[in-house]
Amino acid sequence: MTEKAMVAGTPVTIEYLERFPNFISICASWSFGQWGCQSNGSYEQTRGEFEAATKSSMPLTLVAIENALPVGMVTLADRDFDGKSHLSPWLKSLFVHPFHRKKGIARLLIERLEHEASCFGCKSLYLTTEDAQLLYEKSGWRAIDHVQTSYGEAALMKKALLPLN
Repeated sequence: MTEKAMVAGTPVTIEYLERFPNFISICASWSFGQWGCQSNGSYEQTRGEFEAATKSSMPLTLVAIENALPVGMVTLADRDFDGKSHLSPWLKSLFVHPFHRKKGIARLLIERLEHEASCFGCKSLYLTTEDAQLLYEKSGWRAIDHVQTSYGEAALMKKALLPLN
């Protein structure tokens, strides 16, 4: 499924990372730079996670593309936060390049990931966020707890998904 939308007058498509293997190193760099280097991860480990992404099972990574370049990403994964291993699946690694923020791309990525999770039969999704709670609340997520992550205090959020007919 390819989703196209006009964002700030420019067409943006949401595609499976699996279809664009040349974007794997970019997504890995974004993820490692944003989160991995603060949690004792390695770039190689982060890259391996994106190389494992498929369109038919988890992990599944979606990439937002504008003018043939990646501008954002998000991943659906079985696990993300070790302190809540009984919860699954997770929205993780939502990232929009700073030059492309405030255009609605994050919302497009969230909505598409929610749809993909529903296609897998998921009834709800979870995430942790240290600083983007309002963004997720605007998309219908709600905080259900507060947790401590490698980066500080975070909201543990949940969204109930509508079943697909």
